[in-house]
Amino acid sequence: MNEKDLVILEQYDLHVQSTRRGRGSFLCDTDRGLVQVTEFSGSQERLFFQNRVLFFLTERGIRCDLLLENTEGNLVTSDRYGNGYVVKKWFSGRECDTKSREDIVGAVHYLARLHNVLRLPEIQEFQMAAAQTDETDTAEEKKIRKNLEYIAEPLDEEIERHTKELKKVRNFMRTRKKKTAFESRFLELYPEFMAQAEEVTRRVCASSSYALHRQCIRERRVCHGDYSQHNLFFDREGAVAVNFARCCFDVQISDFYQFFRKIMEKQGWNQKLGMEMIHAYQEVRPLGDAEFENFCIRLAYPEKFWKLANHYFNSRKTWIPEKSLQKLEILDMQEKKRREFVKFLH
Repeated sequence: MNEKDLVILEQYDLHVQSTRRGRGSFLCDTDRGLVQVTEFSGSQERLFFQNRVLFFLTERGIRCDLLLENTEGNLVTSDRYGNGYVVKKWFSGRECDTKSREDIVGAVHYLARLHNVLRLPEIQEFQMAAAQTDETDTAEEKKIRKNLEYIAEPLDEEIERHTKELKKVRNFMRTRKKKTAFESRFLELYPEFMAQAEEVTRRVCASSSYALHRQCIRERRVCHGDYSQHNLFFDREGAVAVNFARCCFDVQISDFYQFFRKIMEKQGWNQKLGMEMIHAYQEVRPLGDAEFENFCIRLAYPEKFWKLANHYFNSRKTWIPEKSLQKLEILDMQEKKRREFVKFLH
């Protein structure tokens, strides 16, 4: 987007005082505070769900961004070419520093508070008729399951899918006559990581993960969906989460796992820090046995290896960035410490 696109702000009850570029957006100082303007091309129904979650949090004292309505009461505003834009209440703080213990613990405490609150009430918009159900589904589950885009994939299905995708990538690489350095190294490491993937696949199918997922849907528990250092700011008032575009009904420990894994990778799987993060979360939101088991299963799966494989398979095969090979080597170097930590948790 460019500055010409800011004319869409004329359709908002705002007086713009100054503008500057942000990450893929524009930040505007207005008489109603700082706002962010970004392009939008998704589902307006999905956007409504997102803003319902944001209002719910705001009403309960959890600081987060918020989508603003234009003068016609819509969340999406189109320019003369039909391009859609959204305007959000924004914050001027700094991103969470992944090297700062204080920031990391603060981020975990904030997430636990958010999870304690994020249980949506039963409202008309989310009383959904069943689209995919089985005979054991309760009436409440049938209401929610119609709009599957609001519901995360169950962990057992996700892990089974990822394991199949790893095999697909391996089979594809085998057919290539001239292999790149990344492909050769991937195939060398594949047996070790696939053994882990298959072990966790068996484990999750024998666990309580599916029952826990269904329980969280019945209780209308919501996750941020993309909780990372890039979506968490700190200012004078404390922590604030932004970018809830992937919020969904799910087992809430999935948010913590995603943040935890990324921090641990950056910190070389520091066992002391890992336990401090787990204790910090449980200080605010104690975990039951089923959720802790779910967390351990997620942690045991070689997700980073799958991510590298998935990125490779969905990109050009004629040129693979050197960075991909570097990430694979870092993954291999950290693997011993990762497995030691996973074993320590059992």
